[in-house]
Amino acid sequence: MLGTLSRAESQVFNIPELPSRDAFYTPDASDWADNKLGTILDYRQVNIDLSTTSSDIIDYDAFQLLYVTSDLNLQKTTSVTTIIIPQGANTSRILSHQLAYDAPDVNCSPSYGIQPGANAGALPFTRDLMGLISEILEDDHPPVLNIPDYEGSNAAFTVGPQSGYQTLDSLRAATASGWITSIEADAEIAVFGYSGGGYASEWAVELHRDYAEDVNIIGAALGGLPTNILTTYQNMIGLFSPLNVWAMLGMMNAFPHMNQWMEEDLKPERLEQFNGPRQRCSEPEVPPAPIQPNDDVNSWFEHGDYFLTKFEPEITEIGIMGRHISTATAPKYPLYIFRGGLDVLTSPHEDTVALKEKFCREGTSVTFVLWPFHTHVPASEAGSPYAMKWVRKVFEVAAYDPKLDYLFDGESDIIIAVLDIDC
Repeated sequence: MLGTLSRAESQVFNIPELPSRDAFYTPDASDWADNKLGTILDYRQVNIDLSTTSSDIIDYDAFQLLYVTSDLNLQKTTSVTTIIIPQGANTSRILSHQLAYDAPDVNCSPSYGIQPGANAGALPFTRDLMGLISEILEDDHPPVLNIPDYEGSNAAFTVGPQSGYQTLDSLRAATASGWITSIEADAEIAVFGYSGGGYASEWAVELHRDYAEDVNIIGAALGGLPTNILTTYQNMIGLFSPLNVWAMLGMMNAFPHMNQWMEEDLKPERLEQFNGPRQRCSEPEVPPAPIQPNDDVNSWFEHGDYFLTKFEPEITEIGIMGRHISTATAPKYPLYIFRGGLDVLTSPHEDTVALKEKFCREGTSVTFVLWPFHTHVPASEAGSPYAMKWVRKVFEVAAYDPKLDYLFDGESDIIIAVLDIDC
Protein backbone atom coordinates (compact mmCIF):
# COMPACT_ATOMS: atom_id res chain seq x y z
CA MET A 1 0.00 0.00 0.00
CA LEU A 2 1.52 3.31 -1.07
CA GLY A 3 1.94 6.17 1.37
CA THR A 4 1.26 9.72 0.23
CA LEU A 5 2.89 12.88 1.52
CA SER A 6 2.06 16.41 0.50
CA ARG A 7 3.38 19.73 1.71
CA ALA A 8 -0.11 21.12 1.37
CA GLU A 9 -1.77 18.30 3.28
CA SER A 10 -1.58 17.68 7.01
CA GLN A 11 -1.59 14.08 8.18
CA VAL A 12 -1.55 12.49 11.60
CA PHE A 13 1.04 9.78 12.30
CA ASN A 14 2.11 7.95 15.42
CA ILE A 15 5.11 9.61 17.03
CA PRO A 16 8.11 7.35 16.35
CA GLU A 17 10.00 5.88 19.27
CA LEU A 18 13.62 6.91 19.82
CA PRO A 19 16.05 4.23 18.60
CA SER A 20 17.49 3.84 22.10
CA ARG A 21 14.02 2.81 23.32
CA ASP A 22 12.73 1.02 20.22
CA ALA A 23 12.85 -2.79 20.41
CA PHE A 24 13.13 -2.99 16.62
CA TYR A 25 16.79 -1.96 16.85
CA THR A 26 17.69 -4.97 19.03
CA PRO A 27 17.77 -8.47 17.48
CA ASP A 28 15.33 -10.97 19.00
CA ALA A 29 17.44 -14.07 18.37
CA SER A 30 20.38 -14.72 20.67
CA ASP A 31 22.36 -16.30 17.82
CA TRP A 32 21.95 -13.40 15.36
CA ALA A 33 25.74 -13.02 15.06
CA ASP A 34 25.95 -16.44 13.41
CA ASN A 35 24.43 -14.88 10.29
CA LYS A 36 26.51 -13.54 7.45
CA LEU A 37 27.04 -9.83 6.86
CA GLY A 38 24.05 -8.13 5.28
CA THR A 39 21.54 -10.65 6.62
CA ILE A 40 18.13 -9.14 7.36
CA LEU A 41 17.13 -9.90 10.95
CA ASP A 42 13.87 -7.96 11.01
CA TYR A 43 11.88 -5.50 8.93
CA ARG A 44 8.91 -3.17 9.18
CA GLN A 45 6.93 -0.77 7.01
CA VAL A 46 7.09 2.89 8.04
CA ASN A 47 5.85 6.33 7.09
CA ILE A 48 8.48 8.88 6.08
CA ASP A 49 8.59 12.61 5.49
CA LEU A 50 9.72 13.66 2.01
CA SER A 51 8.26 17.15 2.26
CA THR A 52 11.58 18.85 1.53
CA THR A 53 11.78 17.35 -1.93
CA SER A 54 10.54 19.58 -4.73
CA SER A 55 7.62 17.39 -5.77
CA ASP A 56 4.28 18.42 -4.28
CA ILE A 57 3.12 14.84 -3.77
CA ILE A 58 5.25 11.72 -3.63
CA ASP A 59 3.72 8.25 -3.38
CA TYR A 60 5.98 5.61 -1.94
CA ASP A 61 6.47 2.43 0.02
CA ALA A 62 9.04 2.63 2.82
CA PHE A 63 10.58 -0.18 4.81
CA GLN A 64 13.25 -0.42 7.47
CA LEU A 65 15.62 -3.38 7.67
CA LEU A 66 17.60 -4.48 10.72
CA TYR A 67 20.73 -6.09 9.31
CA VAL A 68 24.02 -7.68 10.34
CA THR A 69 27.14 -5.58 9.83
CA SER A 70 30.60 -4.85 11.28
CA ASP A 71 31.93 -2.34 13.75
CA LEU A 72 35.33 -0.66 13.46
CA ASN A 73 37.09 -3.80 14.70
CA LEU A 74 35.23 -6.07 12.25
CA GLN A 75 33.16 -7.52 15.08
CA LYS A 76 29.57 -8.26 14.14
CA THR A 77 26.93 -5.76 15.17
CA THR A 78 23.64 -4.54 13.76
CA SER A 79 22.27 -1.41 12.16
CA VAL A 80 19.15 -0.21 10.38
CA THR A 81 18.62 1.06 6.85
CA THR A 82 15.55 2.75 5.38
CA ILE A 83 14.40 1.66 1.92
CA ILE A 84 12.16 4.08 0.00
CA ILE A 85 10.40 2.87 -3.13
CA PRO A 86 8.83 5.79 -5.02
CA GLN A 87 5.79 5.02 -7.15
CA GLY A 88 6.97 3.68 -10.51
CA ALA A 89 10.48 3.05 -9.21
CA ASN A 90 12.97 1.05 -11.24
CA THR A 91 13.71 -1.73 -8.79
CA SER A 92 16.85 -2.71 -10.70
CA ARG A 93 18.48 0.55 -9.55
CA ILE A 94 19.40 1.76 -6.07
CA LEU A 95 20.61 5.21 -5.06
CA SER A 96 22.27 4.90 -1.66
CA HIS A 97 22.06 8.32 -0.03
CA GLN A 98 24.26 8.69 3.03
CA LEU A 99 22.84 11.63 4.97
CA ALA A 100 25.10 13.94 6.98
CA TYR A 101 23.60 13.42 10.41
CA ASP A 102 26.90 14.17 12.18
CA ALA A 103 25.93 12.96 15.65
CA PRO A 104 27.45 11.01 18.55
CA ASP A 105 23.85 10.19 19.58
CA VAL A 106 22.11 7.12 18.12
CA ASN A 107 18.79 8.93 18.47
CA CYS A 108 19.82 11.23 15.62
CA SER A 109 19.90 8.29 13.20
CA PRO A 110 18.18 8.84 9.82
CA SER A 111 15.86 5.88 10.38
CA TYR A 112 14.29 7.92 13.18
CA GLY A 113 14.70 11.46 11.85
CA ILE A 114 13.06 10.77 8.50
CA GLN A 115 9.79 9.70 10.12
CA PRO A 116 6.94 12.19 10.64
CA GLY A 117 6.87 13.27 14.27
CA ALA A 118 10.61 12.89 14.90
CA ASN A 119 11.92 15.48 17.32
CA ALA A 120 13.55 18.75 16.35
CA GLY A 121 17.01 17.46 17.21
CA ALA A 122 16.89 14.81 14.48
CA LEU A 123 14.95 16.58 11.74
CA PRO A 124 17.53 19.04 10.30
CA PHE A 125 20.12 16.35 9.58
CA THR A 126 17.74 13.86 7.99
CA ARG A 127 14.53 15.01 6.35
CA ASP A 128 15.88 18.36 5.18
CA LEU A 129 18.83 16.77 3.37
CA MET A 130 16.51 14.71 1.21
CA GLY A 131 16.11 17.81 -0.94
CA LEU A 132 19.61 17.22 -2.32
CA ILE A 133 18.34 14.31 -4.41
CA SER A 134 15.10 15.92 -5.66
CA GLU A 135 16.48 16.04 -9.20
CA ILE A 136 16.43 12.28 -9.60
CA LEU A 137 13.23 11.64 -7.63
CA GLU A 138 11.33 13.52 -10.32
CA ASP A 139 12.17 10.92 -12.97
CA ASP A 140 9.32 8.81 -14.32
CA HIS A 141 11.04 5.70 -13.00
CA PRO A 142 13.41 6.82 -10.23
CA PRO A 143 15.78 4.48 -8.42
CA VAL A 144 14.94 2.90 -5.10
CA LEU A 145 16.53 4.82 -2.21
CA ASN A 146 18.72 3.25 0.48
CA ILE A 147 19.39 5.44 3.53
CA PRO A 148 21.58 3.66 6.11
CA ASP A 149 22.26 4.48 9.74
CA TYR A 150 25.94 4.16 8.86
CA GLU A 151 27.32 5.44 12.19
CA GLY A 152 25.87 2.33 13.78
CA SER A 153 24.33 1.58 17.13
CA ASN A 154 27.24 3.23 18.95
CA ALA A 155 26.92 6.49 16.98
CA ALA A 156 30.56 6.47 15.86
CA PHE A 157 30.55 9.76 13.95
CA THR A 158 33.73 10.36 11.87
CA VAL A 159 34.84 6.73 12.25
CA GLY A 160 35.41 6.16 8.55
CA PRO A 161 35.90 2.38 8.27
CA GLN A 162 32.82 1.62 10.35
CA SER A 163 30.74 4.03 8.26
CA GLY A 164 32.01 2.31 5.12
CA TYR A 165 31.31 -1.21 6.38
CA GLN A 166 27.81 -0.36 7.53
CA THR A 167 26.98 1.40 4.27
CA LEU A 168 28.16 -1.59 2.24
CA ASP A 169 26.31 -4.10 4.41
CA SER A 170 23.13 -2.01 4.13
CA LEU A 171 23.40 -2.52 0.37
CA ARG A 172 23.84 -6.26 0.85
CA ALA A 173 20.64 -6.18 2.89
CA ALA A 174 18.83 -4.03 0.32
CA THR A 175 19.63 -6.39 -2.55
CA ALA A 176 18.58 -9.36 -0.41
CA SER A 177 15.23 -7.77 0.42
CA GLY A 178 13.33 -8.58 -2.76
CA TRP A 179 10.74 -10.62 -0.86
CA ILE A 180 9.98 -7.45 1.12
CA THR A 181 10.77 -4.58 -1.24
CA SER A 182 10.79 -6.13 -4.75
CA ILE A 183 14.37 -4.86 -5.23
CA GLU A 184 16.19 -7.05 -7.74
CA ALA A 185 19.06 -9.09 -6.34
CA ASP A 186 21.48 -7.82 -9.01
CA ALA A 187 20.34 -4.19 -8.81
CA GLU A 188 22.86 -1.58 -9.94
CA ILE A 189 23.88 0.84 -7.20
CA ALA A 190 24.98 4.47 -7.23
CA VAL A 191 26.37 5.96 -4.02
CA PHE A 192 25.87 9.61 -3.02
CA GLY A 193 26.69 11.74 -0.02
CA TYR A 194 27.71 15.27 0.91
CA SER A 195 29.82 16.45 3.86
CA GLY A 196 29.42 13.85 6.64
CA GLY A 197 27.43 11.77 4.16
CA GLY A 198 30.24 12.16 1.65
CA TYR A 199 32.61 10.94 4.36
CA ALA A 200 30.67 7.70 4.78
CA SER A 201 30.28 7.34 1.02
CA GLU A 202 33.98 7.79 0.27
CA TRP A 203 34.92 5.22 2.90
CA ALA A 204 32.42 2.79 1.38
CA VAL A 205 34.00 3.36 -2.03
CA GLU A 206 37.53 3.04 -0.67
CA LEU A 207 36.82 -0.22 1.18
CA HIS A 208 34.44 -1.69 -1.40
CA ARG A 209 36.72 -4.11 -3.23
CA ASP A 210 38.34 -5.46 -0.05
CA TYR A 211 35.23 -5.70 2.13
CA ALA A 212 32.22 -6.19 -0.16
CA GLU A 213 33.16 -6.61 -3.81
CA ASP A 214 29.90 -8.51 -4.28
CA VAL A 215 27.98 -5.23 -3.88
CA ASN A 216 27.18 -4.01 -7.40
CA ILE A 217 28.25 -0.36 -7.24
CA ILE A 218 28.46 1.29 -10.67
CA GLY A 219 29.27 4.88 -9.67
CA ALA A 220 29.67 7.28 -6.74
CA ALA A 221 29.08 11.02 -6.37
CA LEU A 222 30.95 12.50 -3.41
CA GLY A 223 30.63 16.10 -2.25
CA GLY A 224 32.12 18.37 0.42
CA LEU A 225 34.59 15.73 1.57
CA PRO A 226 36.34 16.05 4.95
CA THR A 227 39.39 14.22 3.62
CA ASN A 228 41.41 14.53 6.83
CA ILE A 229 39.62 15.02 10.13
CA LEU A 230 42.81 16.27 11.79
CA THR A 231 42.84 19.15 9.33
CA THR A 232 39.10 19.63 9.71
CA TYR A 233 39.47 19.86 13.49
CA GLN A 234 42.16 22.50 13.19
CA ASN A 235 40.08 24.46 10.67
CA MET A 236 37.06 24.50 12.97
CA ILE A 237 38.71 25.76 16.17
CA GLY A 238 36.88 28.93 17.13
CA LEU A 239 34.84 28.81 13.91
CA PHE A 240 32.38 25.96 14.42
CA SER A 241 33.37 24.26 17.65
CA PRO A 242 30.23 22.09 17.99
CA LEU A 243 31.36 20.07 14.96
CA ASN A 244 34.70 19.40 16.66
CA VAL A 245 32.99 18.16 19.80
CA TRP A 246 30.62 15.92 17.81
CA ALA A 247 33.64 14.39 16.06
CA MET A 248 35.58 13.91 19.29
CA LEU A 249 32.64 12.18 20.94
CA GLY A 250 32.05 10.01 17.87
CA MET A 251 35.61 8.74 18.05
CA MET A 252 35.32 8.25 21.80
CA ASN A 253 32.22 6.11 21.20
CA ALA A 254 34.35 3.77 19.08
CA PHE A 255 37.53 3.74 21.19
CA PRO A 256 36.91 2.99 24.91
CA HIS A 257 40.52 3.77 25.84
CA MET A 258 40.24 7.17 24.16
CA ASN A 259 36.95 7.81 25.93
CA GLN A 260 38.49 7.06 29.33
CA TRP A 261 41.54 9.27 28.78
CA MET A 262 39.53 12.18 27.38
CA GLU A 263 37.00 12.09 30.22
CA GLU A 264 39.81 12.08 32.79
CA ASP A 265 41.59 14.96 31.05
CA LEU A 266 38.43 17.05 30.76
CA LYS A 267 38.07 19.82 33.34
CA PRO A 268 35.21 18.88 35.72
CA GLU A 269 33.29 22.10 35.12
CA ARG A 270 33.11 21.27 31.39
CA LEU A 271 32.13 17.59 31.67
CA GLU A 272 28.37 18.02 31.28
CA GLN A 273 28.63 20.58 28.50
CA PHE A 274 31.18 18.56 26.53
CA ASN A 275 29.10 15.38 26.73
CA GLY A 276 25.89 17.23 25.89
CA PRO A 277 25.88 16.26 22.18
CA ARG A 278 25.57 12.62 23.22
CA GLN A 279 21.98 13.61 24.05
CA ARG A 280 21.42 15.95 21.11
CA CYS A 281 18.34 14.05 19.92
CA SER A 282 17.57 12.19 23.16
CA GLU A 283 15.14 14.66 24.75
CA PRO A 284 16.93 15.11 28.11
CA GLU A 285 14.80 16.66 30.86
CA VAL A 286 17.42 19.35 31.42
CA PRO A 287 19.35 20.15 28.23
CA PRO A 288 23.07 20.80 28.82
CA ALA A 289 24.57 24.18 28.05
CA PRO A 290 25.05 24.53 24.29
CA ILE A 291 28.49 24.67 22.74
CA GLN A 292 29.07 27.99 21.03
CA PRO A 293 30.71 28.23 17.59
CA ASN A 294 33.62 30.28 18.94
CA ASP A 295 34.25 28.20 22.08
CA ASP A 296 37.90 27.24 22.57
CA VAL A 297 37.27 23.57 23.21
CA ASN A 298 40.99 22.83 23.59
CA SER A 299 41.00 24.93 26.76
CA TRP A 300 38.43 22.59 28.31
CA PHE A 301 41.13 19.94 28.71
CA GLU A 302 44.02 19.89 31.15
CA HIS A 303 46.42 19.10 28.31
CA GLY A 304 44.77 21.18 25.59
CA ASP A 305 44.86 19.51 22.19
CA TYR A 306 47.45 16.92 23.23
CA PHE A 307 44.86 14.23 22.45
CA LEU A 308 45.51 14.90 18.75
CA THR A 309 49.09 13.70 19.28
CA LYS A 310 48.35 10.96 21.81
CA PHE A 311 45.72 9.36 19.59
CA GLU A 312 47.21 10.25 16.21
CA PRO A 313 47.46 6.56 15.14
CA GLU A 314 43.77 5.98 15.84
CA ILE A 315 42.71 9.24 14.18
CA THR A 316 44.85 8.45 11.14
CA GLU A 317 43.29 4.98 10.91
CA ILE A 318 39.70 6.21 10.95
CA GLY A 319 39.93 9.75 9.62
CA ILE A 320 42.29 10.16 6.65
CA MET A 321 41.00 9.23 3.22
CA GLY A 322 43.05 7.62 0.49
CA ARG A 323 45.18 5.25 2.56
CA HIS A 324 43.36 2.17 1.21
CA ILE A 325 43.50 3.11 -2.46
CA SER A 326 45.79 1.01 -4.66
CA THR A 327 45.69 -0.43 -8.14
CA ALA A 328 44.20 -3.59 -6.63
CA THR A 329 41.50 -1.79 -4.62
CA ALA A 330 40.69 1.39 -6.57
CA PRO A 331 37.13 1.53 -7.94
CA LYS A 332 36.60 0.24 -11.46
CA TYR A 333 33.53 2.48 -11.74
CA PRO A 334 33.53 6.28 -12.23
CA LEU A 335 33.56 8.86 -9.45
CA TYR A 336 32.18 12.38 -9.38
CA ILE A 337 33.73 14.66 -6.73
CA PHE A 338 32.57 18.23 -6.07
CA ARG A 339 33.24 20.93 -3.52
CA GLY A 340 33.02 24.67 -2.92
CA GLY A 341 36.08 26.81 -3.55
CA LEU A 342 35.36 28.85 -0.41
CA ASP A 343 34.61 25.83 1.77
CA VAL A 344 36.61 26.12 5.00
CA LEU A 345 34.39 23.72 6.93
CA THR A 346 35.92 20.46 5.73
CA SER A 347 39.54 20.50 4.57
CA PRO A 348 41.75 22.51 2.21
CA HIS A 349 41.04 22.36 -1.51
CA GLU A 350 44.45 20.85 -2.19
CA ASP A 351 43.61 17.85 0.03
CA THR A 352 40.59 17.03 -2.12
CA VAL A 353 42.67 17.47 -5.27
CA ALA A 354 45.30 15.10 -3.84
CA LEU A 355 42.62 12.49 -3.15
CA LYS A 356 41.26 12.87 -6.68
CA GLU A 357 44.74 12.49 -8.15
CA LYS A 358 45.39 9.35 -6.10
CA PHE A 359 42.23 7.76 -7.48
CA CYS A 360 43.35 8.78 -10.97
CA ARG A 361 46.84 7.31 -10.58
CA GLU A 362 45.37 3.98 -9.52
CA GLY A 363 43.09 3.78 -12.55
CA THR A 364 39.74 5.23 -11.47
CA SER A 365 37.88 7.63 -13.77
CA VAL A 366 37.11 10.85 -11.88
CA THR A 367 35.12 13.94 -12.78
CA PHE A 368 36.06 16.77 -10.41
CA VAL A 369 33.93 19.90 -10.16
CA LEU A 370 34.85 23.02 -8.19
CA TRP A 371 32.23 25.64 -7.42
CA PRO A 372 34.74 28.47 -6.89
CA PHE A 373 32.49 31.05 -5.26
CA HIS A 374 30.58 28.74 -2.92
CA THR A 375 31.09 27.91 0.74
CA HIS A 376 30.17 24.53 2.23
CA VAL A 377 26.37 24.58 2.37
CA PRO A 378 25.79 26.61 -0.84
CA ALA A 379 28.04 24.17 -2.71
CA SER A 380 25.77 21.31 -1.64
CA GLU A 381 22.70 23.18 -2.86
CA ALA A 382 24.29 24.20 -6.17
CA GLY A 383 26.23 21.02 -6.86
CA SER A 384 23.89 18.22 -5.83
CA PRO A 385 21.39 18.64 -8.71
CA TYR A 386 24.28 18.29 -11.17
CA ALA A 387 25.56 15.28 -9.26
CA MET A 388 22.13 13.72 -9.74
CA LYS A 389 22.34 14.43 -13.49
CA TRP A 390 25.63 12.54 -13.48
CA VAL A 391 24.09 9.66 -11.49
CA ARG A 392 21.27 9.45 -14.02
CA LYS A 393 23.79 9.11 -16.85
CA VAL A 394 25.68 6.42 -14.94
CA PHE A 395 22.49 4.41 -14.62
CA GLU A 396 21.71 4.94 -18.29
CA VAL A 397 25.28 4.02 -19.31
CA ALA A 398 25.22 7.16 -21.42
CA ALA A 399 28.11 9.40 -22.35
CA TYR A 400 28.04 12.45 -20.12
CA ASP A 401 29.67 15.72 -21.10
CA PRO A 402 29.54 17.90 -17.99
CA LYS A 403 30.92 20.85 -19.97
CA LEU A 404 27.44 21.30 -21.41
CA ASP A 405 26.05 21.95 -17.95
CA TYR A 406 28.73 23.40 -15.79
CA LEU A 407 30.97 26.02 -17.28
CA PHE A 408 28.46 28.76 -17.83
CA ASP A 409 25.26 30.00 -16.30
CA GLY A 410 22.50 29.30 -18.81
CA GLU A 411 21.40 32.95 -18.89
CA SER A 412 24.78 34.66 -18.96
CA ASP A 413 28.45 34.13 -19.68
CA ILE A 414 29.36 33.90 -15.99
CA ILE A 415 31.49 30.87 -15.15
CA ILE A 416 29.81 29.04 -12.28
CA ALA A 417 31.97 25.94 -11.96
CA VAL A 418 35.42 24.72 -12.93
CA LEU A 419 35.96 21.23 -14.32
CA ASP A 420 38.83 18.81 -14.13
CA ILE A 421 38.15 15.59 -16.04
CA ASP A 422 41.67 14.51 -16.87
CA CYS A 423 41.29 10.92 -15.68
